[in-house]
Amino acid sequence: MTQIKNVNFLIILAVCFSLVFGILIRSYNINYEDFWFDEILGFWIADPYISIGESIDRHNSIEQIPFFFSLLLKFIHLIFGYETYVGRYLSLFFSILSIFSIVYLSLIIKRNNSYILSLFLVSTNVFLIIYSQELRAYSLVFFLSTLNLIFFFKMINLKNNKKVTFIIFTFLQILMILSHPFTLIIFFSIVLFLVFEYLKFNKKFNELNYSMLITLIFIIFYYFFYFSNTNTYPSWIEQPELKFYTNFYFSKFFGSRLVGLIYLIILLYLIIIFFKKFIKNSDNINILLAIIILSYFLPLTYGYLFSPILFPKYIIFVLAPIITLMSYLIFEINNKKLKKFLISTLVIFTLGNQFTETNIKQFFNERSFHKPQFTLTFKEIQKSEEKYFTFDLNFAPNAKNSASKALKNYSLKLIKKNNLNIDFMYNEDFINSNTNKIWLICLPDVMISKCSHPGKKFNVIILKELNFVGINLRLVNKI
Repeated sequence: MTQIKNVNFLIILAVCFSLVFGILIRSYNINYEDFWFDEILGFWIADPYISIGESIDRHNSIEQIPFFFSLLLKFIHLIFGYETYVGRYLSLFFSILSIFSIVYLSLIIKRNNSYILSLFLVSTNVFLIIYSQELRAYSLVFFLSTLNLIFFFKMINLKNNKKVTFIIFTFLQILMILSHPFTLIIFFSIVLFLVFEYLKFNKKFNELNYSMLITLIFIIFYYFFYFSNTNTYPSWIEQPELKFYTNFYFSKFFGSRLVGLIYLIILLYLIIIFFKKFIKNSDNINILLAIIILSYFLPLTYGYLFSPILFPKYIIFVLAPIITLMSYLIFEINNKKLKKFLISTLVIFTLGNQFTETNIKQFFNERSFHKPQFTLTFKEIQKSEEKYFTFDLNFAPNAKNSASKALKNYSLKLIKKNNLNIDFMYNEDFINSNTNKIWLICLPDVMISKCSHPGKKFNVIILKELNFVGINLRLVNKI
């Protein structure tokens, strides 16, 4: 009796620790850093004081992912105000919900204690923590992917409320597709699952088939419209090098080369020793393996045949099947010593890795900056006699115009927030004005080949140059 109480106490302790840690580490210092360039664009697109049509036009001129997240963000700003500190709470909200959805997903797959390990792994995952504090769609993508998997398992085990489950699953499929193009991988994984079940076991899931057909029709019409109106493409992406095949982004997903390698080795080991489970499709876990495989295979194949498209954050949803599959398989091990060893290894290295990350070190030392220090830059300009600044950009004309407006919009918000007495001036206005000096701001991480010299249209000499994290600042004078 005492032993049972001790086990229950440890379970409650593990659950409470994981929940508190996961929520706290995602929330703390959420607006410590200024926006990254992509966040600035999203903030500009989601302006609540313009129409949805105008936001769509802005989105199409500069953005690469679907409009859905920007639409949600627009409503958030309409309700809570159009301020820079508001938007990231939307990403935080979806990231926290994902903690609970992963737990529920694990319980649906199998009702045992594997959900505790899933809870711990998702709460402490450094990749998910990073994107919980970024004003981008990736926390939403991850959350919708987990919901989609939850209702997928409900669909294949339909007993009651068939119509309600069918409607919800179909609706979630569409929302997931609207969140990011790469979620098509999950759609194709489900198709592969259905084909496998039919060919090997002669199983038919009529409701699921009807739902997939409706989703397919939506995909055809929606992506015809989407690709017809999207003017930008991430041309900076390169096809992964040979060393990629030694870790498959696990080093990025789990915080370091060592920890990522440990996760990858354990996952591969579990897949090998439980290969028969996948053949028999015990507990319908084939869908999880299918998503993991296709998340790499499809983008890599496309990249070799056409243009590179694979990037870690684009397949953020793959963490859901990785985490739930690892947890499920570990708790299927009969050897208690081996099970405890694998769980202990994951827990120890995951917790140890936390102390090398900013999310833990910020409690003991001043947090380091990784994103452009706009606020510090503007305060530096405030100290000088010259109060005007502009951005030195190198984009296609349409994208350059949108980028300038987005940067101006964000800059003026920060300037107002910090009560600074400086102002923005467009490049053309400076060239045609009587003003001889101006501060040029360049973003090295965005304008890689641009920051080494002033733009060609500027006939100026550099009087002063400063560098902050993510920003090159130069005071220039007309010749």
